[in-house]
Amino acid sequence: MGGGTSSLRIFRVPQSYFLSMPAGSRLRRAAVRSIKTLSLPWSADPTGTESRSILAWFAIAGQLALFIALVYLLRLETTALIRVLLVALAGWCVHYFLPQRYRLPFFVLLSFAAIAAVFANLGPNWHHWRFDGLIDAAWIVAIGLVLIGIVHLPIAFGWRVLALVGTGCGLAAARMDWIATPWTRAVWPVLASMFMFRLIVYAYEMRREQKMATLSERLAYFFMLPNVCFPLFPVVDFRTFRSSYYNADRHYIYQTGIQWMFRGAIHLICYRLVYQRFVIDAADVHNQIELLQFIIWPFLLYLKVSGTFHIITGMLRLFGFNLPETHNLYFLSSSFTDFWRRINIYWKDFIMKIVYYPCYFRFRRWGESVALVSATLLAFLATWLLHNYQWFWLRGTWVFTWNDFLFWMILAVLVTINALYEMRHGRTRRLRGGALSWSGALQTAGRTIGVFVVISLLWSFWSASSVPQWFSVFDTVGVEGPGKMTPALVLVAVAAIIGIPALVLARGSADRQYSFRRSVASVGVCGLIAVCISLPVVRDRLGETVSTAMADIRMPNLNSRDNANLERGYYENLVNVGAFNPELWIVYGQRRNEEWKDLEKTPLSEYTGALPRTYLRPLSQADYRGHRVHINRWGMRDQDYEKLPSPGTLRIAVVGASIIFGAGVADDETFEGLLEQRMNEQAADSAYPHYDVLNFGVGAYTSVDMLAIIEDRVLAFKPNYIFYFEHSALITRMLDHLIIAMQNGSAYRYDFVRDIVRESGIDHRADPEVLKRKLTPYGERLLRAIYSQIVETAKREGVGAFWIYLPRVDERTSPEVERRLAAEAGFDVLDLSDVYDGYDWRTLVVAPWDDHPNAAGHRLIADKLYEVLRQHRDLIPLNLAAAPRKEGQ
Repeated sequence: MGGGTSSLRIFRVPQSYFLSMPAGSRLRRAAVRSIKTLSLPWSADPTGTESRSILAWFAIAGQLALFIALVYLLRLETTALIRVLLVALAGWCVHYFLPQRYRLPFFVLLSFAAIAAVFANLGPNWHHWRFDGLIDAAWIVAIGLVLIGIVHLPIAFGWRVLALVGTGCGLAAARMDWIATPWTRAVWPVLASMFMFRLIVYAYEMRREQKMATLSERLAYFFMLPNVCFPLFPVVDFRTFRSSYYNADRHYIYQTGIQWMFRGAIHLICYRLVYQRFVIDAADVHNQIELLQFIIWPFLLYLKVSGTFHIITGMLRLFGFNLPETHNLYFLSSSFTDFWRRINIYWKDFIMKIVYYPCYFRFRRWGESVALVSATLLAFLATWLLHNYQWFWLRGTWVFTWNDFLFWMILAVLVTINALYEMRHGRTRRLRGGALSWSGALQTAGRTIGVFVVISLLWSFWSASSVPQWFSVFDTVGVEGPGKMTPALVLVAVAAIIGIPALVLARGSADRQYSFRRSVASVGVCGLIAVCISLPVVRDRLGETVSTAMADIRMPNLNSRDNANLERGYYENLVNVGAFNPELWIVYGQRRNEEWKDLEKTPLSEYTGALPRTYLRPLSQADYRGHRVHINRWGMRDQDYEKLPSPGTLRIAVVGASIIFGAGVADDETFEGLLEQRMNEQAADSAYPHYDVLNFGVGAYTSVDMLAIIEDRVLAFKPNYIFYFEHSALITRMLDHLIIAMQNGSAYRYDFVRDIVRESGIDHRADPEVLKRKLTPYGERLLRAIYSQIVETAKREGVGAFWIYLPRVDERTSPEVERRLAAEAGFDVLDLSDVYDGYDWRTLVVAPWDDHPNAAGHRLIADKLYEVLRQHRDLIPLNLAAAPRKEGQ
């Protein structure tokens, strides 16, 4: 046998020669095995021996490296995923060559290594490890082992369930901070995603277990490798997890996993583009194009979930778990039951197993229809309750809202009606690979359009902040006007976007036979092209359109809805970790374990319930965004001043929001302090012997807050000038604060507010989102009135008023409307738009998750403002010298 194999490998004797030998001869059998072995670079050994193919190993490892490069270059996910992917790459390269019996234990070790890699808080230089996070990682493993152990206690099953419920209640109390814990809050989302649903499935299967699961299978199921970096994780079935392990050609399993990971990357790229370019706030909907956009974008954002789920299952396939797809063309569902079958398939299977089938067979004695209706409605009721259960464990709060409840109940009714129809009339089925007739295909495309429209409407309703706010969008959209479309054209647009792909799918030809070689070639080439385009040196040469699009994908700016602080959709809140768990974001984003709260939630701030909405608490101090912050006796983040300026002092009062306050820098690093220091250093050459620059900046202030603080506090300090600082997205934020002030009555101190309320017939008791929609058309008029009031108030006191544009570090838009309104109101307008030119903005931010300027950024602002003041001596005669700055300033 050995000689036959050697001669085949060395002399390349034609295969037909050996295959012509008698069927029973030993030489023919050896030749057949050798021929199959020679083909193993591009296929697995059907005999099960799985010869180790170096070419296959290089092909899959190379594709995985390309995927990691793509995720890194486009920043498709957090740095935690990069760490896990590197662990997966190194581990898979070894795992591939291990004997079958060692692969599952090795996967368990890799999973524990991934948890340690993420929680060890790898530093930005990729070589500095912080081991304090390993305590949290150890707690995750320890608590998980306890929970698994409870399921296997040698007591009756009912008592084990009771013990699990009791333990869960204790953990829930700790989750709500009722019980002190030795671990940080970063543990909860990871621990919850591993056990909140899988324990239910596991306990269910343990009661019916026929073949005892091994320890490695149990640990691998709960501590899956990619779980640590994805709090929102598919509900993998335990029986499927076990039965799918290496149940097919391993190279097919690996390569399909790679395909799914790249498909997930495509979903995430599309999600970024939709998120950046297509998301629209309800307050910005004024015509039918924008209405269509408002209806569709929440459903499209589900690409984030489907993308991450593809990456998760793809990574699991790399280690032999031949799991089925989690999503299957859910945008092209042709019925509501079809939609339920295609979207989040693992969740559907979980609910069917745990709720639907037990209920169906229990109610079946009352008839098939009763059983189907009852089981379906109870399944969706359980889905609603379990989503709230999931929300609690991942976010620490509950989300019992009418939007959420009605979404699931309406969908339940639609699916139930569809299921009853299918039960009575049958469901149109098509053999795999077969194509429908033109008539059937057109009917399917029409149903697909209808389902997409209805689901989009439901999803936008689900993502709205309130039921009245959602209905108000439709109340205020007319039919005529510039840039508007007729309803017929809107339907045609939807039909083209959804109907054509549905028609192509319905008329599709037979599936092409799988080929490992073809798959490697297509994925590898496409992945290499994507990585090359993602390289800065390449993308910058492909034109401004491509470069801008790639920049939006890699580092998206805040969209209009973010600027309005209205991101309330269910899934995007769960997958955007930083929005709901700052401690976990510390781990995911290399964030230091320090307080990173909003200013309003610190001891530095006190809520007034009026205008302005907050003040800084006098003589307070606290750690805030990495620095100790001190507030003086007057409620300013500044040195102590006398209330009235001393003779010969020119006093400037600066007002603004968080940048002016100095979020993320030390007390002596704020630009207003640096400006004051530099002006006083040059005082001998100027018209004044001393300068005071008073910092009245407060985080989250808007124009209406700054008007109130100027009237109530600033003018009492007798400034010569007021420097009013602003950046983009002013009107939307101003309306949010103004609505709160209207509802508590403090806004009616201003005549212009009363005039607009009287003119528009607005009821201040209405839902805030409804108020915002009705006030949005008056946004420019309100901002102009606020600016005019500031200027008039300042002039009455003999104070000069300057409106100064100070952009955020990564800001790309310029507030042209606000700038024009400021000039019309009588402000002297100054521009610092080029303050960061020539610098990499990433070196000027406080942290990757915080775009406030750091100390270097504040120095640039101080320098730029000093030069601008020198250049505008006609407006502000300070006679500042152009002396060189000292080293280190």
